[in-house]
Amino acid sequence: MQNSVYNTSRKILDRVCEILDHAENKLCTVETNDTIASSNLLTYCAICKHWKGNRLHCNVYHLNFSSYLDNIQKSWSAKDTPEDLEYAQIWSSTAKVLIISNIDYVQFKDFQAQTLLNLIHNRQASNLTTIIVSPKVNSLIGSGLFFNKLQSVLRGAVMSA
Repeated sequence: MQNSVYNTSRKILDRVCEILDHAENKLCTVETNDTIASSNLLTYCAICKHWKGNRLHCNVYHLNFSSYLDNIQKSWSAKDTPEDLEYAQIWSSTAKVLIISNIDYVQFKDFQAQTLLNLIHNRQASNLTTIIVSPKVNSLIGSGLFFNKLQSVLRGAVMSA
Protein backbone atom coordinates (compact mmCIF):
# COMPACT_ATOMS: atom_id res chain seq x y z
CA MET A 1 0.00 0.00 0.00
CA GLN A 2 3.05 2.26 -0.19
CA ASN A 3 2.67 2.79 -3.93
CA SER A 4 1.74 6.34 -4.91
CA VAL A 5 -1.11 4.96 -7.04
CA TYR A 6 -3.18 4.48 -3.87
CA ASN A 7 -2.71 8.10 -2.80
CA THR A 8 -3.53 9.77 -6.12
CA SER A 9 -5.99 12.66 -6.15
CA ARG A 10 -9.44 12.28 -7.68
CA LYS A 11 -8.57 14.93 -10.28
CA ILE A 12 -5.58 12.93 -11.56
CA LEU A 13 -7.57 9.68 -11.52
CA ASP A 14 -10.28 11.36 -13.59
CA ARG A 15 -7.64 12.52 -16.10
CA VAL A 16 -6.20 9.01 -16.35
CA CYS A 17 -9.69 7.60 -16.95
CA GLU A 18 -10.14 10.21 -19.73
CA ILE A 19 -6.91 8.98 -21.34
CA LEU A 20 -8.08 5.36 -21.11
CA ASP A 21 -11.43 6.27 -22.67
CA HIS A 22 -9.75 8.28 -25.44
CA ALA A 23 -7.30 5.45 -26.20
CA GLU A 24 -9.90 2.72 -26.40
CA ASN A 25 -9.31 0.42 -29.40
CA LYS A 26 -6.44 2.52 -30.77
CA LEU A 27 -2.90 3.75 -30.17
CA CYS A 28 -2.23 6.57 -27.77
CA THR A 29 1.11 8.06 -26.75
CA VAL A 30 1.17 9.70 -23.32
CA GLU A 31 4.05 12.13 -22.93
CA THR A 32 5.09 12.68 -19.34
CA ASN A 33 8.14 13.51 -17.24
CA ASP A 34 7.58 10.61 -14.82
CA THR A 35 7.09 7.60 -17.09
CA ILE A 36 7.29 4.99 -14.33
CA ALA A 37 4.66 6.54 -12.04
CA SER A 38 2.42 7.37 -15.00
CA SER A 39 2.57 3.86 -16.44
CA ASN A 40 1.83 2.37 -13.00
CA LEU A 41 -1.17 4.66 -12.60
CA LEU A 42 -2.48 3.89 -16.09
CA THR A 43 -2.09 0.16 -15.43
CA TYR A 44 -3.90 0.39 -12.09
CA CYS A 45 -6.81 2.35 -13.56
CA ALA A 46 -7.06 0.07 -16.60
CA ILE A 47 -7.23 -2.98 -14.34
CA CYS A 48 -9.95 -1.34 -12.25
CA LYS A 49 -11.87 -0.52 -15.42
CA HIS A 50 -11.50 -3.89 -17.17
CA TRP A 51 -11.30 -6.53 -14.40
CA LYS A 52 -14.96 -7.50 -14.38
CA GLY A 53 -15.77 -10.59 -16.40
CA ASN A 54 -12.20 -11.28 -17.50
CA ARG A 55 -12.04 -14.66 -15.70
CA LEU A 56 -8.49 -15.90 -16.16
CA HIS A 57 -7.74 -13.82 -19.24
CA CYS A 58 -5.12 -11.09 -19.25
CA ASN A 59 -7.17 -8.00 -20.09
CA VAL A 60 -4.52 -5.47 -19.06
CA TYR A 61 -0.78 -5.95 -19.47
CA HIS A 62 2.06 -3.58 -18.62
CA LEU A 63 5.11 -4.23 -20.81
CA ASN A 64 8.54 -2.95 -19.75
CA PHE A 65 9.84 -2.53 -23.29
CA SER A 66 13.56 -2.28 -22.50
CA SER A 67 13.43 -5.54 -20.49
CA TYR A 68 11.35 -7.17 -23.22
CA LEU A 69 13.99 -6.32 -25.82
CA ASP A 70 16.74 -7.66 -23.55
CA ASN A 71 14.83 -10.92 -23.11
CA ILE A 72 14.33 -11.29 -26.87
CA GLN A 73 18.03 -10.78 -27.51
CA LYS A 74 19.01 -13.22 -24.74
CA SER A 75 16.68 -15.82 -26.23
CA TRP A 76 18.70 -15.81 -29.45
CA SER A 77 21.51 -17.64 -27.69
CA ALA A 78 19.24 -19.86 -25.57
CA LYS A 79 18.20 -23.34 -26.64
CA ASP A 80 14.53 -22.74 -25.75
CA THR A 81 12.53 -19.53 -25.51
CA PRO A 82 12.19 -18.60 -21.81
CA GLU A 83 8.66 -19.06 -20.49
CA ASP A 84 8.39 -15.46 -19.21
CA LEU A 85 9.24 -14.17 -22.72
CA GLU A 86 6.59 -16.43 -24.25
CA TYR A 87 3.96 -15.08 -21.83
CA ALA A 88 5.07 -11.50 -22.49
CA GLN A 89 4.68 -12.07 -26.23
CA ILE A 90 1.25 -13.68 -25.82
CA TRP A 91 -0.10 -11.04 -23.45
CA SER A 92 1.39 -8.17 -25.45
CA SER A 93 -0.43 -9.31 -28.55
CA THR A 94 -3.77 -10.28 -26.98
CA ALA A 95 -4.44 -8.09 -23.91
CA LYS A 96 -7.38 -5.76 -24.33
CA VAL A 97 -5.22 -2.93 -22.97
CA LEU A 98 -1.44 -2.88 -23.37
CA ILE A 99 0.58 -0.23 -21.57
CA ILE A 100 4.15 0.04 -22.82
CA SER A 101 6.73 1.83 -20.70
CA ASN A 102 10.51 2.22 -20.46
CA ILE A 103 11.00 3.17 -24.09
CA ASP A 104 13.04 6.08 -22.78
CA TYR A 105 15.73 3.57 -21.79
CA VAL A 106 16.10 2.20 -25.33
CA GLN A 107 18.54 3.34 -27.99
CA PHE A 108 16.44 2.69 -31.08
CA LYS A 109 18.09 1.08 -34.05
CA ASP A 110 16.32 -0.96 -36.72
CA PHE A 111 15.58 -4.02 -34.55
CA GLN A 112 14.22 -2.04 -31.59
CA ALA A 113 12.12 0.28 -33.75
CA GLN A 114 10.77 -2.55 -35.92
CA THR A 115 9.85 -4.60 -32.84
CA LEU A 116 7.77 -1.75 -31.42
CA LEU A 117 6.27 -0.83 -34.81
CA ASN A 118 5.24 -4.46 -35.41
CA LEU A 119 3.65 -4.68 -31.98
CA ILE A 120 1.74 -1.44 -32.58
CA HIS A 121 0.63 -2.50 -36.07
CA ASN A 122 -0.57 -5.96 -34.99
CA ARG A 123 -2.56 -4.49 -32.10
CA GLN A 124 -4.09 -1.79 -34.32
CA ALA A 125 -5.14 -4.46 -36.84
CA SER A 126 -7.00 -6.21 -33.99
CA ASN A 127 -8.55 -2.94 -32.66
CA LEU A 128 -6.83 -3.33 -29.30
CA THR A 129 -5.93 -0.46 -26.98
CA THR A 130 -2.22 0.36 -26.86
CA ILE A 131 -0.89 3.13 -24.63
CA ILE A 132 2.76 4.08 -24.86
CA VAL A 133 4.10 6.08 -21.92
CA SER A 134 7.02 8.16 -23.06
CA PRO A 135 8.95 11.34 -22.41
CA LYS A 136 8.64 13.86 -25.25
CA VAL A 137 8.81 11.78 -28.44
CA ASN A 138 11.46 14.13 -29.84
CA SER A 139 13.74 13.25 -26.90
CA LEU A 140 13.87 9.53 -27.74
CA ILE A 141 17.29 8.35 -28.88
CA GLY A 142 17.79 6.49 -32.14
CA SER A 143 18.55 6.65 -35.81
CA GLY A 144 17.50 5.20 -39.12
CA LEU A 145 14.45 4.94 -41.30
CA PHE A 146 12.49 2.74 -38.88
CA PHE A 147 13.24 5.09 -35.98
CA ASN A 148 11.93 8.04 -37.99
CA LYS A 149 8.77 6.05 -38.81
CA LEU A 150 8.35 5.11 -35.14
CA GLN A 151 8.67 8.74 -34.05
CA SER A 152 6.09 9.73 -36.67
CA VAL A 153 3.64 7.06 -35.48
CA LEU A 154 4.10 8.02 -31.82
CA ARG A 155 3.79 11.75 -32.55
CA GLY A 156 0.55 11.10 -34.42
CA ALA A 157 -0.99 9.55 -31.31
CA VAL A 158 0.23 12.00 -28.62
CA MET A 159 -2.05 12.90 -25.74
CA SER A 160 -0.62 14.89 -22.83
CA ALA A 161 -0.80 13.39 -19.35
